Amino acid sequence: MKQKLLEVLRCPKSGQSLQLETNPVRRGADFGIQHEIMNGWLISVDRVYRYPVRDGIPRFVPPSNYADSFGMQWKKFGKTQLDSFSGLPISANRFWKATGWVPDEMRGRWVLDAGCGSGRFAEVALGAGAYVVALDYSEAVDACYFNLGHHPNLHIVQGDIYNLPFVPEFFSFVYCLGVLQHTPDVPKAFAALPKMLTRGGEALR
Repeated sequence: MKQKLLEVLRCPKSGQSLQLETNPVRRGADFGIQHEIMNGWLISVDRVYRYPVRDGIPRFVPPSNYADSFGMQWKKFGKTQLDSFSGLPISANRFWKATGWVPDEMRGRWVLDAGCGSGRFAEVALGAGAYVVALDYSEAVDACYFNLGHHPNLHIVQGDIYNLPFVPEFFSFVYCLGVLQHTPDVPKAFAALPKMLTRGGEALR
């Protein structure tokens, strides 16, 4: 977890800011990533709620959940849909066609990838120069971290679309491609995303 992500995170239960527990395990410049928190705890400011940071990813959901099969799938076939692996622009073509966005308008903007899987669309957004927060309910986040965690503009979170752990009205772009139909309550998941958008922001669901 990169330190900058703390500015974006909020406790999903209380809405409060989160602080790092004293002396988390970090790795630094020797590994090519400045000040990344690998293991530790995030604590709400009233110290009531605690969430683990494990293997570089803050975790806001139980270790085992309804999305376990997706996590297993993407950890086993983690690179299958990445354009950088296939050598074909399949994910990029789908992303730009589905969103109607253009790379120049995303450069330097904060983007939420809700349901990132192993990072196929996060890779495209990063290539456009965006700051990407890639969220998934499953342990597919570990595949995303393995594939793209070296990228300085990527932040990965394991969290619940129904209780998003972020500052409201923060993101300029939010997308959720091929995900909502797999959630237990589609209308509720659908309704959670606009709350994350800045005024005038754009969402694709």
